[in-house]
Amino acid sequence: MTHGRRSLRLAFACGAAVALAGCSMPNRALTEDASAPADRPAGDASPRPGVIERENWSFGGVKGQVIRTEHYRLFTTEKNPVIVSRLSDFLEYALSHYRTAIVDLPSPEIKLDTYLMDNRGQWATLTKALMGEQAETLTKIQRGGFASRGIGVYYDLGLFDTLAIAAHEGWHQYTQRTFRDPLPIWLEEGLATYMEGHRWSGSAPTFRPWANLERFDQLRKAHAGGKVMPLDELLQSQPAGLIQAVGDQQLLTYYAQVWALAHFLAEGADGRHRVELQRLLRDASEGKVRDALTARVGARGAANALSTRVGPAVFDAYFGDPTSEIASEYRAFIERLVASGGRSAVAAGRSPLSAEGRQAVGTGASGR
Repeated sequence: MTHGRRSLRLAFACGAAVALAGCSMPNRALTEDASAPADRPAGDASPRPGVIERENWSFGGVKGQVIRTEHYRLFTTEKNPVIVSRLSDFLEYALSHYRTAIVDLPSPEIKLDTYLMDNRGQWATLTKALMGEQAETLTKIQRGGFASRGIGVYYDLGLFDTLAIAAHEGWHQYTQRTFRDPLPIWLEEGLATYMEGHRWSGSAPTFRPWANLERFDQLRKAHAGGKVMPLDELLQSQPAGLIQAVGDQQLLTYYAQVWALAHFLAEGADGRHRVELQRLLRDASEGKVRDALTARVGARGAANALSTRVGPAVFDAYFGDPTSEIASEYRAFIERLVASGGRSAVAAGRSPLSAEGRQAVGTGASGR
């Protein structure tokens, strides 16, 4: 399925999106001990892109390089110098976006290892080396990448899609390494899709969470076909089960719906859920979600919610009963998004719900 120059992308977070058990740590022959990033003032999330150091690296006899930036180590066999140069800076800009887009969040304490392979064959071989038994599931991804234990593993999908995958999986890398309590899968994946949207202005990306026609078009298609899941069903779903049970279209609809859910919690219903979204993100980063859940559903219920990472417990604790009025609000939010003119606003990277977005609709922007 193609939308303009963008094509179907599938992204998985081991232990997050697909909820795989016992994900392997990377083979130490492939990596080295990650060093802590340079000291920064507390709370400073301003991006400082730029290569600190390069050195030779190889994988399976293929020559490559290791590129170190402030917060990342990029292991790559990529032959396209434009993609390599853009990605090394992009990772730092994306990290700044993760830490400031909704609420101030902490910096990772160690560098985040990222692999960019030149082609899918190299990526599949690396995935098998890194992931052991889990590689069988992950290598079913026909076009995409994954993150596990704070490590991102991608291959060349062309400049735009490679960076969009890196933005999505980079969120998983960040939370896997930084958050003390895991987010529920619906929010982890929702925010990963929220972080995908970006544009380039000169040599720097500008992140615009609404600038995501692929997710919007899939949402509109699902809505037109009566395939939008109710909120309580969405909270119970997880990507691995969807792709194994019903295939790529339902999986892509899941991603489109959690993308819409992240926007709904960030700005829908006149913004009244945003404060609780901020609180949930802070609590997860500080390890306080268990306390909030225990107060609501008891110690056993809290343990179950944190281990399975699906279901309504976290949503109910922070936002309210997902089968009550908020479910209707979410459905109405989707109705407004996919209404006539919404695509033009999204193509312009603006909210279809805002005055600025409505102004963009009036310009007739198409985004194709």
